[in-house]
Amino acid sequence: MQSIISLFTTYLPYFVLVLTLLVFIHEFGHYWVARRFGIHAEVFSIGFGPELFGWTDRRGTRWKVSAIPLGGYVKFLGDNDETSTTPSDAALAGPKASGAFFSKPLYARAAVVLGGPAANLLFAFLVLTIVFFIAGEPYSPATVAVQVNGPAAKAGLRTGDEIIRLADRRIDRYEDIQDSQFLYWAKPMAVEYRRGSQLLHGEIVPQFCERTDRYNNTLRYGELGLDQLIRPVVGGFTANGPAEAAGLKVGDLLLEIDGKPVEYFSRIPELIGARAGQPLVVKYDRDGRREEATIVPVADKVVDCAGKEQVVGRLRIRPAGITEFRSHGVLGAMGAGVRAVWGMTTMFYTSMAQILTATRPVDELGGPIRIAKAAGEASHAGWIGILNLVIALSVVLGVFNLLPVPMLDGGHLAMYLYEAVRGKPLSLKAQELGLRVGFALVIGMALVATFNDIRLLLR
Repeated sequence: MQSIISLFTTYLPYFVLVLTLLVFIHEFGHYWVARRFGIHAEVFSIGFGPELFGWTDRRGTRWKVSAIPLGGYVKFLGDNDETSTTPSDAALAGPKASGAFFSKPLYARAAVVLGGPAANLLFAFLVLTIVFFIAGEPYSPATVAVQVNGPAAKAGLRTGDEIIRLADRRIDRYEDIQDSQFLYWAKPMAVEYRRGSQLLHGEIVPQFCERTDRYNNTLRYGELGLDQLIRPVVGGFTANGPAEAAGLKVGDLLLEIDGKPVEYFSRIPELIGARAGQPLVVKYDRDGRREEATIVPVADKVVDCAGKEQVVGRLRIRPAGITEFRSHGVLGAMGAGVRAVWGMTTMFYTSMAQILTATRPVDELGGPIRIAKAAGEASHAGWIGILNLVIALSVVLGVFNLLPVPMLDGGHLAMYLYEAVRGKPLSLKAQELGLRVGFALVIGMALVATFNDIRLLLR
């Protein structure tokens, strides 16, 4: 019940705000390109269904906001309906006919259709470029700490190795390793890494993991037994943690736990995991002075990748952030923006291909409720979280619409490609059949996504 209340009180306002912005950008992309080719837009609508309010501009275009905020459309002169799939039966003559969508050459119609997805991708690129130019590009080195007896250790990797390539993907940042973990769950992953002056190769067989985060979202990934190599410096505490109660402070450098050296931050769980409730002597460096404290780790219940529950000890400390920010000029920021958009695009298409080939479960498809939930969760991180969500959803909206499914922009482009190759368009009967199939596919996908959303909400 609390999840349902949160959906309407916290998540829904952010969902409407984000979706309205992205739909407007998408549809304005269609509209702007159409205007360049002299095509007249009769209606520009945000949402579907009955009009809530609107106005008519001096060109005769009706701009309106409709009751169902789950999309939008631009209806051009001569269209049979809002999808611009088939021409109207109404005869157009004289000067008016020149402004009809279907009176334009093939390249113009294709450009108009491509304008919507391109606008979403361009928007994400521009926002990322501005952020990277002003604040720099977030970057975490791909130098790793290797967990004892983990998949990476079995593959021969050692702490301090720098990952160069993983699963045929170039690794530039530690975040690229995490992306590969979410894309490939149990598939052996070729790895190329640098150890000193040596360039080495191997193969990691990830262990499938499924966990639930604090927002009750299911996370699936391939556990590699790798952590980011972080100095064991205290960056913060969780509430009522034993380390803070024992007198540790932010900035302290941990040196030893019960006589064993703490080389890196992720070494801490290995040293105290089985010591919940047992006093430990922790030696640390504070401003050049060696000090020590006795700490009793608190017990936490965790579930491992095999689904087995176990009790582990925690000091309840957080690492100091090591994310760096690469400074860029305008061209460098643009290049970083292109790489970021391309990375999100390839992740989307790879995930969709995995769903279609049943290597990824269909319950990962999400609809409006999940988007609303994600928007509400992003709001907890402030404007940075919302901005990241807007960028990601803008890319998803753009690349999803490029799928070659009738009713979507990609379906239109597929028909135009057929027309370009054959020299004539598909018959109206074939177009209508394609529209029905596309409608069934889109509605079916929407029903599955909504079912997944409701199940997540009620969980």
